[in-house]
Amino acid sequence: TSPPISLNNLVMQLPISFRTATSIGLLAACSIAISPDAMAAYLHQPSAVVNSQAPASNSQPQADKLLLSGNKKFEQKDYAGAIADFSKSIQLAPNFQKAFYNRGIARDLVGDGRNAIEDYSQVIKLNPRNYSAYFNRSVAKEKIGDRQGALSDLDRVIEIRPKYINAYLNRGNIRGELGDPKGSISDFSKAIKLKPQEADAYLNRGLARYQLADRQGAMADYEMAIKVNPNYHLAYNNRAWMKLDAGDNRGAIADYTRSIELDANYYLSYYSRANVYRRIGNYQQAISDYDRTIKLKPNYALAYNNRSLAHKQLKNFQAAIDDCSQAIQLSPDFAEAYYNRAAARQALNDRSGAINDFKVAAKLYKQQGNKENSDDALKLVWQVQHQK
Repeated sequence: TSPPISLNNLVMQLPISFRTATSIGLLAACSIAISPDAMAAYLHQPSAVVNSQAPASNSQPQADKLLLSGNKKFEQKDYAGAIADFSKSIQLAPNFQKAFYNRGIARDLVGDGRNAIEDYSQVIKLNPRNYSAYFNRSVAKEKIGDRQGALSDLDRVIEIRPKYINAYLNRGNIRGELGDPKGSISDFSKAIKLKPQEADAYLNRGLARYQLADRQGAMADYEMAIKVNPNYHLAYNNRAWMKLDAGDNRGAIADYTRSIELDANYYLSYYSRANVYRRIGNYQQAISDYDRTIKLKPNYALAYNNRSLAHKQLKNFQAAIDDCSQAIQLSPDFAEAYYNRAAARQALNDRSGAINDFKVAAKLYKQQGNKENSDDALKLVWQVQHQK
């Protein structure tokens, strides 16, 4: 959950409010991904599959050669070539599990999730206890938005292999996406029981606990994530959010800084640290961090909007207008950017521009169900219109 929008007042001829837009500051690790060990088992050791194989035939040796050729192309990231070889292998051996499985992985990696699901389903048909096929099918289903189907497949994985930690991690993530933080906590706790040194499980359980307003439990989990992996930048990032939530601005800055030291290309830690610097009045440092955020993620509209707030505090109103305009170009429905540009234009006595932007902001706020902010923007329209 994002923190409430903060208002910063600049007293000119009329009160001018600037609105901060914040992204979610807490991050879940272990995003849904194809099981690395499953890929290794099938791509690098194809002989590992032994159940429900097709009977030996005259065409099987050629099918095996095509499988190995496809594996080599896969390792070279020639996924289209790999898919072609796996398909030829299947034509020669219609019940060839390894070819279906590997083609499913390749199809998933090129974004062909629905056909990947068909391939994994064929593997499952040939071998109903192939837990890796269920696991990878759950990944493909999650990617196309079928989260309930993904959960069902993960349930089956856990039924077949109760100690498979990745299944608990992914099921916990999906339950979180479906608004079931208690279910997430249960899965992450099981993962921790299976592997007490699993930093991702602590990190994600911390997020779920935060969503349930268990700040103490969330902090404890982030502390544990750091304890088991002192170089885990996401754990520092999330612990910083907890410190910020408790009003410890300088402690939050220290953790964001440590996160950046561990991963200098992680744009959200720069962005979040910039927000803290701006909050405590260090506007130049805030602008420096927003600059770095934008360099790493040029299309991040929130960074432009919030950099405009720092420019505003330094009375760099034209720079604030330019940043808001860029945020609007990137995100045309960004109500706060219109609101902030209106305020900056008002500060430069551009009354017509301010009125137009406040009107657009009011309209967008109304469309987005934020009546209070919409009414506020309309009030400012009236004030600017009647300004002497």
